[in-house]
Amino acid sequence: MRLMEEAKNDAELVLLFQQGQEWAFEELFQRYKQAAMRSAFLLTGNYFDAENVLQEAFIKCYQKLAGLRKPECFKAWFWRILTHTAWAYCKKRDRETPIAAIFEEYSAGLPNEGRSKSALEYLTENEEQQILQAAIKRLPLKQKTVIVLYYYNEMSVQEIAQATGSLCGTVKSRLFTARRNLAVFLQEREADKNEKEQNVGLREFGKRN
Repeated sequence: MRLMEEAKNDAELVLLFQQGQEWAFEELFQRYKQAAMRSAFLLTGNYFDAENVLQEAFIKCYQKLAGLRKPECFKAWFWRILTHTAWAYCKKRDRETPIAAIFEEYSAGLPNEGRSKSALEYLTENEEQQILQAAIKRLPLKQKTVIVLYYYNEMSVQEIAQATGSLCGTVKSRLFTARRNLAVFLQEREADKNEKEQNVGLREFGKRN
């Protein structure tokens, strides 16, 4: 008889898996797959790579889970596997990766249909989000990573440090720098927008006169 009803947290599921209860891993997979897919997509920039990262990360997780000595640390342990797998893909492809707005709450998973849509169409619903996406696209990969983990997955600085293999001070520095860079990018975007609107207004005025 399954003990799923008794497994109320990740640590209990890990222990059950280590005791030979294979279904416990499936429960962990179902619990994390949506957030993991979203993060992999944000970091790699396209659905195909995200699927590969997700698959590889969960395979590594399955292979190594029996040896996890601290089941209560599963969350940070898993995100470290996913993050480093995504970094490896990005490094291999040697490209910048598009990310959608991270300051707006985003809880829905990627759609099962319409996968021919672009990356932007998956994660941007309005002009404001598209503007944020364009700004975040300009951030270095490790700044993007802390932004995704902090805002999307609501991880603490300490959890992000464990997940990325960094010091807490490094995570804080990357968050601070990323926010500062975003502010600069958005200010530049607003200035360009205002200038374009003024030029359009002048042209329209000229046509009427």
